Amino acid sequence: MNTENERRGLMKFVPPNFLPVTVLLVETADLLTGLRKLLPASQIAFMTAEPTPKLKSLCDDARADLITALPSEPKLFDLIIAPEVLTTDENFYARLMAFNHLLKDSGALLTQFRNVRFVGVLENLRRGKFSNNEQRLWAKADVVKLLDDAIYKEIHFLPAESKNFSAEAWEAFGFDNFNDDLTTRIWLVKACKCTAEVAALKDLFTDDDRAELSRLLHRIEYDLDAEENFLRLMVLCDRAGIFDEYLSDFVNQVVVHAAAKNFLRDRAENFGRHLVFDE
Repeated sequence: MNTENERRGLMKFVPPNFLPVTVLLVETADLLTGLRKLLPASQIAFMTAEPTPKLKSLCDDARADLITALPSEPKLFDLIIAPEVLTTDENFYARLMAFNHLLKDSGALLTQFRNVRFVGVLENLRRGKFSNNEQRLWAKADVVKLLDDAIYKEIHFLPAESKNFSAEAWEAFGFDNFNDDLTTRIWLVKACKCTAEVAALKDLFTDDDRAELSRLLHRIEYDLDAEENFLRLMVLCDRAGIFDEYLSDFVNQVVVHAAAKNFLRDRAENFGRHLVFDE
């Protein structure tokens, strides 16, 4: 297996960025140099259980901090790159949850997995052979469920390694071949902490302002001193500079009942605000 090429494939998810983004790279030293080139102003932390002199030198050359354990503070990183979390990590679910805790609201986890539906695996099974090594195999559907359970909201896949094999025989057996899944040996994964829409909203204002906005909207929705809390909502919007489009989108994300949306829209008009909600 060409491990280096597979790992470099994850860089397809990393566009060049000249902002000081924060990155955690886990046990994948061969990505350090390329990552620094793509993200010249980034703050990179490289985590390894065995900080050898060679790794220390690589981190120095890439201007990366060498760490041996995950930090405890939440929302530290814009990007976490952990290629082996699904394949070799003993407690992969706990690690996925820990990564989610460390990601900023607009952040993403990059990883990869070996595809159990790959025709090479299926052919070996048909012949009674199974390569039982240290790396787990997954199906895309199981990875989606796992990441969903670990509270990731938006998941993207790219093929890292495909083979020029025919899948016709297996399709004839009834195997679906969506997105050439049967001929893809390795899948790359980008798992975002929030959907793109929610992440964009969260980036505009402080956590405290967004928490207060959500609290007031929920109190209005469930008619807990609705008039009083609506006035507090208007005060918050004026103080924090929350504009109509943002408020409309935020309401669409957190308010469920149509009656509450109608109340907010009608009352906002008295304050010169124009709110537009999804039907």
